[in-house]
Amino acid sequence: MFERFDRPVRCGAGHLFTTIWVPLASAKAVRLGDHRFQRCPVGRHWTSVWPLDPANADPAELAQAAQVHDIRIP
Repeated sequence: MFERFDRPVRCGAGHLFTTIWVPLASAKAVRLGDHRFQRCPVGRHWTSVWPLDPANADPAELAQAAQVHDIRIP
């Protein structure tokens, strides 16, 4: 249902993963302007995350982010 909102993101520690990123909404993160504060499933820590721009991101980074998805439902 939310697959269309899946976005690759990078956390403050540099970890890459995929999360649900709905514009102007957030059920499992705290919105802070252009980034969010949420749990990183890679490093298992709370951190700020920023979306990667698929048009400018390295294909290897996008593939790495696609390997890990955070929880589907808040």
